[in-house]
Amino acid sequence: MLNMSLTIVCLPNGTPTDQLAATAATRLSATPLTNLGSAGHFITTTRFHRGNLLQPWKYTAAGGPVRLLDLDAMRAAAHRAYWYRWHIWDKVVAGTRPAQPFWTFLDRHRDTPYKYPLAKAHRHYRAQPRIATMLTYNALPNRIMELPTSHLEAFQTGAHGYANYGYLCAVPGNHLLCLDGTHLAATSDQYALHLAYLAEANHRITALNHRDVLVALCTS
Repeated sequence: MLNMSLTIVCLPNGTPTDQLAATAATRLSATPLTNLGSAGHFITTTRFHRGNLLQPWKYTAAGGPVRLLDLDAMRAAAHRAYWYRWHIWDKVVAGTRPAQPFWTFLDRHRDTPYKYPLAKAHRHYRAQPRIATMLTYNALPNRIMELPTSHLEAFQTGAHGYANYGYLCAVPGNHLLCLDGTHLAATSDQYALHLAYLAEANHRITALNHRDVLVALCTS
């Protein structure tokens, strides 16, 4: 089963619309990632100028000039969604103690792989009451939404922290190929490392000219 992720490719102003997908794929080929096709990731600002967008559909597109992509709306929507998800999570885990993220168990395994096998690391992680409660909720057929256990550290920062985390996650995807060729990536679920990636990726995106282009690709 493919481990799919979302990659955002930055292209310079003047890249022809009919070459956006091909140009993004060429840039991607300089990385270890495999292109699985364009992704309708972006909210668009208008129904006009749709000829300048890659795969426009209703109010979304797989890419186009920054000026035609409503990045602010994407961030605001993610902020609201994460705020709502946190309140569902807070009710689900009420009464449980804060849990340790999986990477802490994984680090222990890597330090002493023979004394602390990976299977035991998984078992100890899942046995934590807060994680067990989340996994139980996620197994319910009538659950309101998924509560990703990989978001544990972000959940535990509180409602405002988690909502702001959603704001930062809205645009960059898992990888960002910058205009200068720099490849930024979220290399770990560890919250501090992921947050560092999101901070840099959002800074790079915000610094783009409004005529520069963003393209979203599904990758593996």
